[in-house]
Amino acid sequence: MATRDPFLVLSVERGATADEIRRAWRERARIVHPDVGGSVAAMQELNEALHSALGYVEESTSVKVAVSPVLVRRERDISSFTVDVLPAECFEALLIVAGISGAISHEEPPYQLEFSLHDSDVTGALNGWCRCDLVPEAGATTVSLLVGTETSAEGISVEEVRDYLVANLNAIEWPN
Repeated sequence: MATRDPFLVLSVERGATADEIRRAWRERARIVHPDVGGSVAAMQELNEALHSALGYVEESTSVKVAVSPVLVRRERDISSFTVDVLPAECFEALLIVAGISGAISHEEPPYQLEFSLHDSDVTGALNGWCRCDLVPEAGATTVSLLVGTETSAEGISVEEVRDYLVANLNAIEWPN
């Protein structure tokens, strides 16, 4: 079976930016996710389309990165962990964790939050950042991570960032 064009699956133009691709993925995920009446196969196809389209954008902008480097290393972890609360409550809790980790650089409540890891205890995170994408999942929220660093150092481990976030989220006193 031939794989469909990722841009068609996401309903975006080939010249779409990475942010436009992620936004389209979130909008489509709200429709095709199994928890809202979609199917596992449709969600898998959507996730693969996201990965492929972002890879295409990264390849097409590699010359720009070589000329003016902004990001040297990054690591993605789709479906990092699940929090047993709705996205709005999860987003608020992540805002607390982001506040102790560093500066918040971008937010789209309650589905996306990006912040610095400067003040976290994650190894090598002095110039690191984290983006959390939140997706509703049967009364809970799945959080996917993208972590990166602006230095040429070894970078930071997405697993270590995930463990840091989970530990801090677990330290929050959640209302019953």
